[in-house]
Amino acid sequence: AVVSTQSTGIKYRCPYTLFESINMSNRATSYNVILSNKTNTFLYEAARLWNTVQKHILTPDKGLETSLNLIKLRSKAIILQSQTADLRESWTPNNFLVNHLSKT
Repeated sequence: AVVSTQSTGIKYRCPYTLFESINMSNRATSYNVILSNKTNTFLYEAARLWNTVQKHILTPDKGLETSLNLIKLRSKAIILQSQTADLRESWTPNNFLVNHLSKT
């Protein structure tokens, strides 16, 4: 039996792990991700968004041990706040920004 290499090509590729691509800040009180070169990639945009949002969803004294329910509640509040940032009748660029967040 002849096996086509085109149909099995993906099977032998090594998976790309995002975790190994992320560099966390070395400061003891910081949960920021060190940004790579400014690009429009998923990894850069995700790190930039995390650096903005993590200050609003994590409890300062618990950090990454903040309860999942509290993170979900605060994330929902951030999304609703962003969605109502401008006009109620239509979407504007401000609806996609999280830089203007207030502490919830």
